[in-house]
Amino acid sequence: MNLSKLLIILILLMSNITAKNLEKVSIQLDWLHQFQFAGYYIAKEKGYFEDEGLDVNIKEFNFNVNLLDDVLNFKSEYAIGKSSLIIDRLEGKQVVLLSAIYQESPMVLISLKNSNINKPTDLKNKKVMLTPDARSTASINSMIISQGLKLKDINFQPHSFKLEDLINGTTDAMGCYISNEPYILSKKNIDFTIHNPSDYGFDFYGGLLFTSKDELNNHPSRVKGIYKATLKGWEYAFNNIEETSKLIFEKFNTQKKSLDSLIYEGYALKKLAQYDKGLLGKIDLEKIEEIKRLYLLLGLKKDAINFRLDDLIYDVNKIALSKEEKDYLKDNPITLLSNSNFPPFTIKNDKIISGIELDYWNIITKKLNIKKNINIIEESYEAVKEIKNNVNYIKFAYSSNDYTKNTTTTKSITNIKIGLATLINKPFISDISELDNKRIAISKYSTLYSLFKNKYPNINYVEVDDFEEGLKLTSQKKVFGLIGKLPSLSYAITQKSLTNMKISGTFDEKFKMKLLLNNENEILKNILNKAIYTIKDEEKYKIKNKYYSVIYQTTIDYSWLYKIVVPLLIIIIIVIISNRKLNKEVKKRKIIEEKLHKVANVDALTNVYNRRKIESLYNRELIRVKRYQRELSIIFFDIDDFKLINDQLGHAIGDEVLIKLSTVVKNNIRSTDFFGRWGGEEFVIILPETNKIKATNVAHILKEKISATDFNIEKEVTCSFGVSQFEETDSGDSLLTRADDAMYYVKRNGKNNVKVV
Repeated sequence: MNLSKLLIILILLMSNITAKNLEKVSIQLDWLHQFQFAGYYIAKEKGYFEDEGLDVNIKEFNFNVNLLDDVLNFKSEYAIGKSSLIIDRLEGKQVVLLSAIYQESPMVLISLKNSNINKPTDLKNKKVMLTPDARSTASINSMIISQGLKLKDINFQPHSFKLEDLINGTTDAMGCYISNEPYILSKKNIDFTIHNPSDYGFDFYGGLLFTSKDELNNHPSRVKGIYKATLKGWEYAFNNIEETSKLIFEKFNTQKKSLDSLIYEGYALKKLAQYDKGLLGKIDLEKIEEIKRLYLLLGLKKDAINFRLDDLIYDVNKIALSKEEKDYLKDNPITLLSNSNFPPFTIKNDKIISGIELDYWNIITKKLNIKKNINIIEESYEAVKEIKNNVNYIKFAYSSNDYTKNTTTTKSITNIKIGLATLINKPFISDISELDNKRIAISKYSTLYSLFKNKYPNINYVEVDDFEEGLKLTSQKKVFGLIGKLPSLSYAITQKSLTNMKISGTFDEKFKMKLLLNNENEILKNILNKAIYTIKDEEKYKIKNKYYSVIYQTTIDYSWLYKIVVPLLIIIIIVIISNRKLNKEVKKRKIIEEKLHKVANVDALTNVYNRRKIESLYNRELIRVKRYQRELSIIFFDIDDFKLINDQLGHAIGDEVLIKLSTVVKNNIRSTDFFGRWGGEEFVIILPETNKIKATNVAHILKEKISATDFNIEKEVTCSFGVSQFEETDSGDSLLTRADDAMYYVKRNGKNNVKVV
């Protein structure tokens, strides 16, 4: 067997292994392939489903399919339906609505201009083609009845799904999708009238993604994965309509639609989704109640059962426990086994245990409404023994070394990054290959050691007993740095006030933080997994920021001392040497001067220097560096896709992003640096006594800090950075232009990066 054949076999075997790790599920569409389902195609093609551990089969509609029965009988785990699902729930069918892609139903009535049907009342004694399912056409029926017309006064015909029947007069009006048939009629130069129920106040949902109660109870992670991936897919589809249309045209075009018609459909559906209003996927309780009321008024369901609306609508942050699981928690106290000597994961202070593990345990117990039972067992192997003997004991676990044949683990709670601590004068390490042949300290007892030693053999590892020894060797310049878990490195540096050290890089390798428990307790595992799935990103970020936020701190801040003491002394002196009247006058004048100074020099929104002030400081620094031959660097940066934030979320949200970003930057630069808003979403940092290597480190740190910040919006906020250093031949404009050009190079080549020139 030659080498190429062997390679192909190995690739196929690896792909099969990977595929086995993905859960297979299906989504049943309620019509033929078209842009109407674009978000699901994108989620599949872009790997969003795979990112959630799912292998999704998207099933095209056929007339033998019963959407509801298929989902309730597990032929398809998920499907796309209409607002009539509310009636199904009224009848006791255990369905759950995940998201409403269209805030207005695309279904409308269309008549030709030459038919003289200009309003719903003109339909009296006319032929109208609608599907026979009154539930599906409830919005149209509501529109007709609301205008004083009785349904019996209309000659309803079975729907042929042939637009030619409307064109040639076989029918006078036809139920159509506003995103499809208007395009075809316009292309044929045929004038038509659209009778849209939403114009009469009947805004029924369309494109409802739904599943069964059983699926939610038994596979909450799958439900959450589908929910997240599909909304991400729809967001991409509506932001990239032409690209998405081309994908459908080439891979999902069973109807042989033209590319132009798919693009038209995309823009029409984006409007119905009210995407620009930020309503993609939203399901409103009051709107559901109103739709339910209309169905009852139409007589589509007379003897409705009582049900809670929150049982119908999926809440991504709610734990759906079965009665059995609730009873289990009631009868079985759960105890966390922890230690007190694993900072910052566990920290003992005055007999109180705190840390990352305890923060997550507090969140989980609060979500499950159980007591925070904790037993301290210092040795991990002893805790594992206890778990084998007691099915209600659990502990946090980070590596396979903790697992045995008698234990199992939950899904991952969070990922713990691996970092590198070095002296502050060392450059930022963006790739682990930069550590080749360098002396790197690492704990010889850590599972990290074996992982790195096998994967990166070119690093010159120096075994140490603990972090303290590794940091000491780093401070003595006997090693380049120390590798370890990022929170542990941060905690060790700050606790020892090692102001000469910093985190110089983080790597792709991560430890997954899980809960370890007895493998016989499947019900507890399911309960814990359900709680883990509902931990919000902002909750994780809060914990992360609590223990990571001090990573780049290089000095102890005594500014509070002079901010309080100095003004106090001034006030005391003024009181002593001046009379009351003079004192008031001085204060008044000072306030006015400060306000005038702030107006002249500070940006009103972000509270950082404005362009006028930053230009003044820049010119001053140029004179200094030219006179004394000192170093000076400039960082230009710009918020990526900021226009989309303003357009989609509103200028008020955009302003909040600018304010929060400015705060993040101010908190992560030196007091000797000058930071200002250049204009719009563009900012500049002047770094005196700084070469471009150090400035690049600062830019990378800021890039990571901004990416990790929760801006409380559904989009990740990133920035593009340009860095340059003053050279002897530079004029004031040339240095700024060079940094500005570097920034725009990044924006043209993928964004969210740093370019140095």
